[in-house]
Amino acid sequence: MAEYYISNRAGSVQWVMQRVSAMLLVILAGVHFGLQHFTSDAVSTGLTVAARLNNPFWQAFYIIFIVLALYHGINGVVGIVRDYNPPRRLRVAAEILLWTLAAYFGALGIKNVASPVPLGTVKESYAERGFPKGESPGNPPSFPIAYDFRDELRELALLEYYLEHHVSRTEAAPIGEVFAHDPAVRLLSLGKDEAAKKVAASGAALDAWVANTIALGPVDPAQRKRLKTFSSSYEFAVWAGQVRQADAKLRGDVVALGRLSNLPAYRATALH
Repeated sequence: MAEYYISNRAGSVQWVMQRVSAMLLVILAGVHFGLQHFTSDAVSTGLTVAARLNNPFWQAFYIIFIVLALYHGINGVVGIVRDYNPPRRLRVAAEILLWTLAAYFGALGIKNVASPVPLGTVKESYAERGFPKGESPGNPPSFPIAYDFRDELRELALLEYYLEHHVSRTEAAPIGEVFAHDPAVRLLSLGKDEAAKKVAASGAALDAWVANTIALGPVDPAQRKRLKTFSSSYEFAVWAGQVRQADAKLRGDVVALGRLSNLPAYRATALH
């Protein structure tokens, strides 16, 4: 009769914990996957990730995720080592090495999650440099995918997305009025020629909204909702104006730059 696996005979606690950690990881991974693909966090800049990682609840979520993932992976490899039943000295050395690696990467991951780049710093970076342009290998890695959020069409679509999903609105202007089109019609869903006709009007309408909202002045701190990426329409207007200005400089768009002159500087600590 075949002998029982060593890992089953000498590590029953590890055997049970492997299955418990697997069940918990399925739940945590499902929540993470849903956030990244099926909610308003599924957006192509780092702002929503930064907002989540500066939230104590999500920090705790990802710390637990990291610990469980490392435990599950290393414990599984330890089980495989034990199944092959190597000499005791070799087995102990392998297990010490594996758990040391787990402790190192666990500490590194926890440090990164527990002390993220402040959300305000990330917002100020976008306000200064504009939206990103470049290539991504995708996830999982595949052929490089080019992206250009400095292009005005994509810039406006992204700003609309943020205003709709990530701003605590403190004024009543509907999205369609802010961007001069029906909110059910997304710029990126239009044909190239038709979209090109609407981009200039949408950009001008947004810039006018930015100027009017800024002219109203800062919002009473009691009305701000700091759990939102942008705590008030005023904060978003100042930020969006600066982003538009930075992108317009990179595009050489003198018309937009003319509309966006004399904007107040975006300082997250003052506006949040």
